[in-house]
Amino acid sequence: MNTPAYTKELLFAKELAAKACQIALKYYKTDLAFETKEDASPVTIADKEVNDMVIRSVQDQFPEHGVLGEEHSWHPERSQLWVCDPIDGTIAFCTGDPTFMFSLALAVDGKPVVAVAADPAAGTIFYAVKGAGAFANEKPIHVSERPLHKAWMVFPTNLKRLYGDQKMYQTLDEAGYQTNIIHGGVFKGILVAQGLADAAVWSRTVHPWDMAAVKLIVEEAGGRFTDRNGAEHRFDEELQEGVIVTNGVVHDQVLEILSATL
Repeated sequence: MNTPAYTKELLFAKELAAKACQIALKYYKTDLAFETKEDASPVTIADKEVNDMVIRSVQDQFPEHGVLGEEHSWHPERSQLWVCDPIDGTIAFCTGDPTFMFSLALAVDGKPVVAVAADPAAGTIFYAVKGAGAFANEKPIHVSERPLHKAWMVFPTNLKRLYGDQKMYQTLDEAGYQTNIIHGGVFKGILVAQGLADAAVWSRTVHPWDMAAVKLIVEEAGGRFTDRNGAEHRFDEELQEGVIVTNGVVHDQVLEILSATL
């Protein structure tokens, strides 16, 4: 009997997700101070603790791998790379909004093959291995089959993005059924993977740690994940052509709207 691919790596990733949730919940809804990074985004002690925990764990269990983390990295030039966002949605985390998540993916030559995304507030760990489906706490998850005119879409909370691409977002809003602005890129992507939303769109550059796990989980749930031109990404570098995450049914129509309005 053949052993499933990446069994050890998936177990490792799920263990790290559980530890990350414990760290995050230790600080969640406390009087939490934060620093402001050069890109004006906040970082907390929880972000740093989780990121450092991931690096130490990879050094111990997979010393031949590297880590590409939002706060700190370790040998990010290696071909087998753990891509980590310790707390995606730090603003939500700081304000008590339960849409922050932990995200971790193993990328081999830039392509995710193992992924976990943990929702500490809900106690749910989403995960996927390439070719083996997507799951939430061991139960399979699937994208929706809703067409565009019935689609629920989730947009970024960054007003500069919304104002900068106003025509595009307005056209998407008019084409779909319902639009919501929600904190947390990973949270939005996982909504699509579960079939609770049908599309999420980022038209400009996105960091690899924001989307590496989302990419695999959404695709293994039956959805599509491309850049704004319909092309594939590498997750050992910046995602400079944006990110389109959909249930697959609406993907080509969303790409057409972007092409006509950007």
